[in-house]
Amino acid sequence: MSNFREDLYRPEGEFQADPADEEPVKRRGAILAVCLLLALIGGGSAFLWHYYGSSITGPAASKTDAMSQLTVTLERLQQYQQGIAADVRRNQEMLQAQQADIKQLSEEITQLAAKLDLLQGIAREARAAAPSVRNPPPKKPASKPVVHESASQATVSLAPEEKQ
Repeated sequence: MSNFREDLYRPEGEFQADPADEEPVKRRGAILAVCLLLALIGGGSAFLWHYYGSSITGPAASKTDAMSQLTVTLERLQQYQQGIAADVRRNQEMLQAQQADIKQLSEEITQLAAKLDLLQGIAREARAAAPSVRNPPPKKPASKPVVHESASQATVSLAPEEKQ
């Protein structure tokens, strides 16, 4: 224990540090710790920037893209809804026109049915009022007598000399 100064040596075996040497050691240790901490922060930042830098700046750009896509989609949806509303109005107008045509045709059919009933009633009355005429039973056609011609008469009547 000759390396130690005697004034630093205590009889209980404890050492006492030199107050003059104590401050530069603390300062060097603090500076070293700060430099090491700054180096770790810088290295970690560089690592994060290299691997995650594009995704850090990406979401801001993708948010605006997503908002613009949503805006465009919303506008298309509104145009689609307006088109559907126009189609519904046009279909309702066509339906009302068809219902008016059906009503008119129904009234005409009712009138024609009434006229047909009237004509059938008149025809029944006319049949009832007309004198009944009986038709004679159909006559059987009379059978024609069969005439047999002789061969000499047939040749005479067919001779070309007589025809002239």
